[in-house]
Amino acid sequence: MSVTMSLQDFLGRLKGVYKSIDLRIAAAKADNAWQNALTVVRFSYKEPKEVENQQEELEGNWGKVKTENFRIEFLARPIDKLSVLCKQLNQGRLEAREINAEFGRSIDLLSLKGRFDNYGQTRRESHSWPCFEALNGEHCRLLDEEQFQAEVKSQTLLDPYTLISELLEVDFASHISLDLIVAAPFYAAIKNVDFGEQRCKIQVKFHKDIKTLAVSAIVRRGDRENTPLRDKARSTIDLEEAEELDEYMRLWTKQHNLLEATPADYLSVNLIQTEPTALDIEKPSFPTQISRLLESKRPEKAPLVAACRRFLTEDELEQYLTKTVKAPSPYKEGKKDASATFELAVAWLLGLCGFNIVWLGQTKHETLKEDKVTRFSIDMLASHQESKSLLLLVGCTIGSPNNKDIDSLKSVHRILQDEVFKDTQVQVKPFVFSAAPDLSDKERDGVKVLDGGDIRGILNYVRQGQIQRALNEYFGHELGFKIGS
Repeated sequence: MSVTMSLQDFLGRLKGVYKSIDLRIAAAKADNAWQNALTVVRFSYKEPKEVENQQEELEGNWGKVKTENFRIEFLARPIDKLSVLCKQLNQGRLEAREINAEFGRSIDLLSLKGRFDNYGQTRRESHSWPCFEALNGEHCRLLDEEQFQAEVKSQTLLDPYTLISELLEVDFASHISLDLIVAAPFYAAIKNVDFGEQRCKIQVKFHKDIKTLAVSAIVRRGDRENTPLRDKARSTIDLEEAEELDEYMRLWTKQHNLLEATPADYLSVNLIQTEPTALDIEKPSFPTQISRLLESKRPEKAPLVAACRRFLTEDELEQYLTKTVKAPSPYKEGKKDASATFELAVAWLLGLCGFNIVWLGQTKHETLKEDKVTRFSIDMLASHQESKSLLLLVGCTIGSPNNKDIDSLKSVHRILQDEVFKDTQVQVKPFVFSAAPDLSDKERDGVKVLDGGDIRGILNYVRQGQIQRALNEYFGHELGFKIGS
């Protein structure tokens, strides 16, 4: 999908989209002058103040880098200051708050050639958006001087390459020969492709000000572009047909009939900007065999994992497990309290009953990751080892559950059952655990409530080693367990 073009041509495709320029500068001093070591210029649809807040948060996590001979500076500029940036770079310099970084050459920013692709050469992790990336310059030799590295490490405890990589958020090392990176995301991407009953459902998330977007669905008899065409469909994306996600982002959904498609055929869905010339925004490297899409609708092999992805991605979990120094805390601010202790105890109790648990409550991952919904949350997901087609949604409250508790579980239940586990054998069942004793209303709009008395009853069965009776009496009827006495 990679296409080469100038920055000016790329920006011309996204008029009105970008609101700010995110500038990050690493500079080293030599002969009493600051030399540019690496500058990253990013274009963003966010307002300058929001970009500045993100920069401050990042700097707060890592600390301000300010030694005698090494600095990292952040700037957030409104897009209408692009001409000022271009003028400075044309003069071979860049003015920051405390330094003037010298490039040693004139740079025509808008004329820089770059590649537009799903994956950039310097991007550290997978991103949501395809991106234009232009690379320029040579490696700054000052970064490799032993005395320089010793100074930086003695004052920051980290080497300059680590600091540059983390604070400028790029993949940078001693063997990378450049000192300028320009990155501009194209805020449009295919969010979901589904196939069933001879229809292809496509969802595209995009910025409301991006024009002339279209999608195509192509069915071929083989996985190569020269194989015979079986069926096709095409639609232009109409802003009026899209759902509003926030101030800028929209979600467009369309279903296409592909009546000639068979399970053995291959489906390719492309996102294209048709003007000023046709540009592939998102195009899969390999088409997907329709049988695989249909296979995904069969009984889910790992329902707990599938549901968990809507709250906590594997990438986020990996950060907590392997990057504990760098990863932000998963806890919400001020949320380690008595309710957290109760939730943990409920998780232990379910674990003793043979449930596999993912505890989400009291963390920033308890809210469902849903483009259309951001207000529904639960405390944990659970699946029993003896029922591969069962998923529990669990809410916890110290007091009596209120309508918000019930409605949240109902809403998450509906979304998961209708979207994640549609056309599968997986059953999603919502429960509320309450520490309140002797609640009278134990069934509320399809949500089962287990109060303090029920919890003691389950625990008594656990003490007696009668786990199966606990499952039958408190979960079995609702969940359809067929477990012997």
